[in-house]
Amino acid sequence: MKKLIFESMDFKFKAAYEAYSKHFEDADNEQRGFLNTVLTRLRSEEVSYPEFYGTLDKDIDGKRPFYRSRITGSRKFAYRKSEQKLNRIKRHK
Repeated sequence: MKKLIFESMDFKFKAAYEAYSKHFEDADNEQRGFLNTVLTRLRSEEVSYPEFYGTLDKDIDGKRPFYRSRITGSRKFAYRKSEQKLNRIKRHK
């Protein structure tokens, strides 16, 4: 399969094309065909950009490359209070 080339590209499509290029280099022949169809569907506006990135990441790699985990925090006062309590328990054991 050959890599697709487009003459005129706006910024969003150029960024999508870069992601396509990175995946294209590492893919086998069957995956390259899939990448070409996904990119042509994006170019003809059958698919939105979030859907494009979702199918690109999910179907090619089989894993999620970026995942936001929830960060729990506490206020400074509450953190110090819990640390003092833990230190007091350790000291008297």
